[in-house]
Amino acid sequence: MLCLLRMMDVTNGQITIDGVDIATIACEDLRSRVNVVPQDPFLLPGSIRFNMDPTDSISDEDNIWALKRVGLWTAIQDRGGLDEEMDTTAWSAGQRQLLCLARAMIKKNKILLLDEAASKYMW
Repeated sequence: MLCLLRMMDVTNGQITIDGVDIATIACEDLRSRVNVVPQDPFLLPGSIRFNMDPTDSISDEDNIWALKRVGLWTAIQDRGGLDEEMDTTAWSAGQRQLLCLARAMIKKNKILLLDEAASKYMW
């Protein structure tokens, strides 16, 4: 998974998914197939819609469905909806993680990595 983060080169060991060594997969391909919900989520300047779906390929209905599932839709609706600018200072750490979880839900990848999933912020 070091390829995902580009923190360092792998010097020993191996990570395989379905028998495939991830070191043999292009980083871009690996990133597009794995969802990650980090402990300290990185959110981009722009709207909530953009943070949910930077490629603008997901319908509003799907975005809203995922946000409802994680319990954020009411708060987002109260702040102006999907087009509201992302103000990370107004969001708790748990809310930012939940937004990333909602984003992962709409991508529908088969692999989801959760960093500190049992943290008090997430649940």
